[in-house]
Amino acid sequence: MLTIAKLTTYAKFDGDIDGWARTADTDDAAGLTDADWYLIDELLMNLATVTSGRASAAFAADVERRLQACAADEPTRNALRALAAQRRTPEAR
Repeated sequence: MLTIAKLTTYAKFDGDIDGWARTADTDDAAGLTDADWYLIDELLMNLATVTSGRASAAFAADVERRLQACAADEPTRNALRALAAQRRTPEAR
């Protein structure tokens, strides 16, 4: 289950799993696993596809179902959406 703490750690390392694995301390762990990291990557990619308008309605609905199943609560889902929006904007990097 994804949480805001896990998303915060992911954002802190800008999606760099190797950097996280090498330098994370106990505060950065936040119960985050490799599987969580890959799930966040996948959801961000899927959200970008949906937002771009290139996704079918069925794909968009599936992404929303995955968000509901994988994110602990609405604030976490909103944080994931915000992270996806930030990553789409080059000047935000």
